[in-house]
Amino acid sequence: MSFNQSIFRNSVFFLALIPLFAVWGFWVTYFTRPPGTYNAWEHIHGVAMFAWAIMLVSQSFFIRTNLRSLHRVLGKISFLLAPLIIVSTVFLANYKLNVRQLNNEGLYIFGLQFFIISLFACFYAMAIARRKKPDVHARWMICTAFTMLDPIFARIIAVNFYQVPFKTGVIQWMTFAFIDVIVILLVFKDWKSNGRRDVFLPALAMLVLAQIAMLTVWDTAPWKAFASWFAALPLT
Repeated sequence: MSFNQSIFRNSVFFLALIPLFAVWGFWVTYFTRPPGTYNAWEHIHGVAMFAWAIMLVSQSFFIRTNLRSLHRVLGKISFLLAPLIIVSTVFLANYKLNVRQLNNEGLYIFGLQFFIISLFACFYAMAIARRKKPDVHARWMICTAFTMLDPIFARIIAVNFYQVPFKTGVIQWMTFAFIDVIVILLVFKDWKSNGRRDVFLPALAMLVLAQIAMLTVWDTAPWKAFASWFAALPLT
């Protein structure tokens, strides 16, 4: 498959929705919060993640319009942006865990942050390792977008549609199901159209394993010990 025929070429329409939904999802919890209620790492993390979403849209647009030189420039920027996302998530998780303390919500949210950023790092590493194969590289870059969907849609649902106590876990099941359906559809589309099972299928397996871990390990003694150690690190 040629560069111009990459699946990334037609992904611009899906990817363009992510920053729009991000503004909606974080409008109450971030964009309209009173000044002085933010930690610096919230700003750094928020800007880095929004920049990543815009980068994905721009990358797909440049492929679609055959602007390869601009695509390569953004690809180089990702070498700085991806580590910034990972580092800012680590520092933000440390800050938030100390704010929430080691209660059920704190332990669970820390688990979400840990496993989601781990998925992001894995997907991005796979994309970079296969950057000389544009059709494979593009698919793994699309996979990094999947890691943004849970934080966005959990807030959209909880703030605007379905407010339930955290402990019910209902919203979490809804967001996981939503993400999995999207990836399953991509698996079947790629399999049927291109006979491919080399990216979206393993990405789905990684997502499901991470989701199972998020739902099960947070209340275990080893996780509590790990969270306690992490919270004690002098990061924030």
